[in-house]
Amino acid sequence: MRRALPLVLLLAAGLGLTLCGDRPGTWPPGGSTAGGRDAQPLDAFELTDAEQDTVTAARWTLAAQCMRRLGFDSLADVDPYHPPGWPQRPADASGTVLTLVAVSDDAHRYGVQDPEDAAAHGYRGALAAYRAHARAKTWTMPEYVALTGSSADGGPARAHERPVPDGGCLGQAERRIRGTGPRTEPDPVSVLRGESRRSAERDPAWRRADRTWSACMRGAGYHYATPADAQRGDDRREEELRLRLSGGRGEADLPTETEKRTAVADARCKQRTGYLGTVRALDVRAQERVIAGHRAELDRHRARERAAVRTAGHVLATGTP
Repeated sequence: MRRALPLVLLLAAGLGLTLCGDRPGTWPPGGSTAGGRDAQPLDAFELTDAEQDTVTAARWTLAAQCMRRLGFDSLADVDPYHPPGWPQRPADASGTVLTLVAVSDDAHRYGVQDPEDAAAHGYRGALAAYRAHARAKTWTMPEYVALTGSSADGGPARAHERPVPDGGCLGQAERRIRGTGPRTEPDPVSVLRGESRRSAERDPAWRRADRTWSACMRGAGYHYATPADAQRGDDRREEELRLRLSGGRGEADLPTETEKRTAVADARCKQRTGYLGTVRALDVRAQERVIAGHRAELDRHRARERAAVRTAGHVLATGTP
């Protein structure tokens, strides 16, 4: 299964989007992952957690070398095997930056599932899991520019009067590990995960599961057609935005009490109606169908991923790709 994948949305004078690599796992036919979560067929074509850890450690090892060349010692104390989370843009002279972090992982592929998790984290359980795994680190603006290649003014990135590699030191490290330029096409596994999910959702059995779940939610005082509607929470947005802008709560990405109550009801209704078993089975069948139609493409992708793991292992052994 995949560990938490952060999608970091930065709100300042403009909008920027930062993506970091996901952490997929293996597909054992007839089995499940060590964490007790059911694996999925498409997992077989991505890196296991251990393989992704190797690639991540190599990425940060190379990034540290790049940062030293640019005149920074910022990563001297960073353990590449336990690196910080993906860099987030710090506040600068233009004012405070409001950072919203959305995280996805396979444990939350069908939304919130555990009432206890929901009571603690609302719909942000994946974010909590990600933060528990990634070490916190604050970067200065020059460090952020050097790491990511995202300059403060949108122009060519420079650090200490030196040009920053395309995509920053982390982007350069990724290219050296994978032996290619910046990826111009979407990851086929991610594309097929989305395609299979949309196909499964069109199945009448999925729609019946949604209706049964929705009826349960009405009994709890909530009016949502699907779990996705509950998670999106259009009816909660005004309250959440008002609290964030007024400083009436701590971190901007913490859930409100209203969100927590909604998420608890959501998880309980999924358990009471058997929702998760139904939609997971439909999703697995849909993934098996897309694999059958794209096997050659997926095999090529897996071969590239394995090559990246070998290169990453060489980096960790020798310090060079």
